[in-house]
Amino acid sequence: MDVWGTLLATATGAAIALLGQYLSKRSEARAKTLELLMNACAHIAASSEDVLNRIWEERELNLEGRVAEWDLASHRLATARIQILSQDAGLLTALREVNDAGQALGAYWRRGNAEESEYRSRRDRYRTALRVFIEQSSRVIGKRLENP
Repeated sequence: MDVWGTLLATATGAAIALLGQYLSKRSEARAKTLELLMNACAHIAASSEDVLNRIWEERELNLEGRVAEWDLASHRLATARIQILSQDAGLLTALREVNDAGQALGAYWRRGNAEESEYRSRRDRYRTALRVFIEQSSRVIGKRLENP
């Protein structure tokens, strides 16, 4: 009887250890995914603010080429990461609007001779889209932090 008890205790201990390892790895994977999502969302927000600042520098300070130097590739990479890491409809819709509004503003700005009212309209759309994106990012990330 003692041998069977020892064997049962050993098997139970091993099962608990394996379950613990599984839960630990799963928790680490979720934390890593959340970190990647948070970094990608922050990158979109910072990158979007950066392009607005670059347009302002060209417009107000007459610094040429500032918008052309903007890192579109890293913005696209962050966009792809968010699309891969999140299936949240609100976040993805907000991301799409940021990118669409940014593209509309950028295309208009690069044409040159921007009409003030049209420029402001496109800039304000972009700012609003960015604000909504940040709100959606905060909601999604906050929800994931509350429910690990």
